[in-house]
Amino acid sequence: MTKINKTPGVGLRRRDVLRSGGYSALGVMLALATGRAALAQNAGPSLGNIKANLSTLRYGEITPNYADAWPTTIASLKGYFKEVGISNMKATMTEEYIAGLVSNSLDMTHSDTDKALSAAVTSNMPIKIIGCFRQRERWILAARKGINTPSDLKGKKVSGGALDGHNTWVLKQILIKMGLDPEKDVEIVPMTGASNARQMAVITGIVDAAVLFPRHRAGVEDAGGKFIHDELVPAPSETVIALEPWLAANEDTAIAWMVADIRARQWLFDPANKDAAYKIMRDAGYEIPPAFEAQYKEELDVISPDGGFDSAEVMDTFIAELKAAGDISAEINWRDHIDLKYLWAAQDALGLPRRPASL
Repeated sequence: MTKINKTPGVGLRRRDVLRSGGYSALGVMLALATGRAALAQNAGPSLGNIKANLSTLRYGEITPNYADAWPTTIASLKGYFKEVGISNMKATMTEEYIAGLVSNSLDMTHSDTDKALSAAVTSNMPIKIIGCFRQRERWILAARKGINTPSDLKGKKVSGGALDGHNTWVLKQILIKMGLDPEKDVEIVPMTGASNARQMAVITGIVDAAVLFPRHRAGVEDAGGKFIHDELVPAPSETVIALEPWLAANEDTAIAWMVADIRARQWLFDPANKDAAYKIMRDAGYEIPPAFEAQYKEELDVISPDGGFDSAEVMDTFIAELKAAGDISAEINWRDHIDLKYLWAAQDALGLPRRPASL
């Protein structure tokens, strides 16, 4: 059973990970030196031979959004983790997931791709991307009541949140696609807080349009507004990460975790399991309004069904966009910070094609 800190009414409470030690440079080198031979040199395991070498795995979840915790919660409650030897899947909700990882309070964590890459470079720590959670993004511009066409936005206020954030970059790309000049035709205003704050700003008319997500559709439309742009684009924007020394010492656990997690995703993606999937999350303490269930397909459209992403070329494009938006350093080479051999071993064991097939 995944252990989580619940807060009635909102799902989960974010809390900091305890800093309980860390990796020294010597410790990193010793762990790398004593780790077992690279999995890539061996034949991939069969499903019947998958067994974790650790019974407890400490995992970081990054937001209280039920969809982010969907696979791990399903894998826990359906016994997939226990079947591969992880009897204690200990999930922690925290905004400090990078700190938790490098301080050895977490073994693995869900992460934003840009934060993982930036942390790997700035901290000089061997952080490795080992899988993908969200493989696509929905570029959505929601407008208040009375805004029906792109031309209606001329001279109006729009927002993507922080001016230097990825969502503001997305906002500018949407405006360009709609035939507007982001620098001349609209006033881009900064906003603090998460997307729910932008939704309320649209509903109340504080701004005329804002970048939002599928779960906000019902609230916007109930207030007379609409999504005037909605596009699905390839974007491996959220990943699973771990430290290379931990992976070298615990490759069996990394593969086992991947197998259980992917099994949960495959189950989740079966439309016949939709009602059960929502019940599992509600039983786990998440408050999910009925309107969110209407977004089931849209929510799954952005989640990777197998822990992978489409191709190296897709990642190249996404990283170039992050660099253009100023989200990561122009000097970062993403291939230096990714290791998919654990994912590929799990995909092989489950009879799934390797995705991506190569880097």
